[in-house]
Amino acid sequence: MTDPKAEHFDEIRADRACIGCGFNLYGQTVTKEEHYGLAIARCPECGVVAALQSYPTMSHWVNRFRALLTALWVIVLLGAFIGNTMAFMGMAQGAGNLAGDTMGEIIGQAHAQWSQEQTRIQAQANQAVQTNAAVTVPGLPVGTTIVTTNGVTTINGVVVTPTTPTVPTTTTPGQYRWTWLTAGWAEDHLDQVIEDHGGLLANLDRDFLVMLIPGTIVSVVFGIFWSVALLGSSKRKATIVPIVATLLAILILIGISLPDPNFTYASSLSQGLYAPIVGPVFLFALLVLTLLGVWIGRWVARLVIVLAVPPRSRVPLSILWSRDGLALPKPK
Repeated sequence: MTDPKAEHFDEIRADRACIGCGFNLYGQTVTKEEHYGLAIARCPECGVVAALQSYPTMSHWVNRFRALLTALWVIVLLGAFIGNTMAFMGMAQGAGNLAGDTMGEIIGQAHAQWSQEQTRIQAQANQAVQTNAAVTVPGLPVGTTIVTTNGVTTINGVVVTPTTPTVPTTTTPGQYRWTWLTAGWAEDHLDQVIEDHGGLLANLDRDFLVMLIPGTIVSVVFGIFWSVALLGSSKRKATIVPIVATLLAILILIGISLPDPNFTYASSLSQGLYAPIVGPVFLFALLVLTLLGVWIGRWVARLVIVLAVPPRSRVPLSILWSRDGLALPKPK
C-alpha cells in the first residue's frame, strides 16, 4: 500500500508555464504518479500534466556572469538616479531663467540709465578740464559742482579722472537683460531698483510655467521607471529614490544659482535671484508628478504586457503581478 505522505513531497517554487494554457504553475503541488513513480504537477486550469525535470548544476562561469549582470544593473540604476537628479535640476534652472526675464530687463534698463548719467557727468568733467572752470551740473542736487584747479577735477570735493565718454551699446528694447553690469553697480543700486519696481514677486515672469509641459512628461516617466525597476521594494519604499534625487537637485540648484553682483549680465543676476525662489517650488511639483508615476508604474507595465505579450510569454514577467499580491491574468 502506498504511503499517502510520500505522494505529496514538494511544491513548484519557481515560475513555470503550463504547456497547455500558459497558466503559471508557481505554488502547485508536486505529486508522484502512481504507475511510474514520476514527479508530476497538474495544471489547475486545464488539467495537463507538467513535465518536471532536474537541471544540472550550473558552472562557476554562469554564476560569474550572473554577478556581472547584477553589477551592471546596479550601475544602470545609479546612472538613472544621477540622470533623474540632473534632469530635475536642469528643468528647475530653466524655469528660474524664464521667471527672471522681466526683472533682468528692469535691471538692464536701470543700469543703462545709470551709465548714461555717468557719461553725462563725465562729459561735464571733461568740459571742466578743458575750460579750467567751475561748472554746475544740471539735474544734480543744488550745490553739486565740478571744479578744476591746476588740472585736477573734483566733483563735490571728490577727485575724478577724465575719460572719453562712452555710449551704452545695449539700447534696443527687449535686449536690456543682456547688458553687462559694471562691477560694484549691483551692490550699490540693485536693492533700490528691486524695491522701486515692487519687489521680486511682482515682476515674476509667468512664462516659466511652460516648463511644466516637459517636466510632467519626464517626471511621470521617471516615476514609472522607478516603480518597475525597484520591484524588490514596495511602492512606498520606491518613492524614497525620487525624493532623495529631488532634494539633491534643490541643493545643487541653490548652490550654482547664488547671484554674483560683479562681472555678470543683468539676465544672469536676475536668474540668480529667482532660481532659489522658483526652483524649489517647481521641483516640488515635479516630485509630486514622479510619485504619481511610481504609484501607477506597475499598473501601466502590466497593462502594456497584457496588450503586447501573448499569454504563454507572460510567465517570466509574472513578478509584476505577484509582487503586488495579484494573480497572473488568465488567457482568454
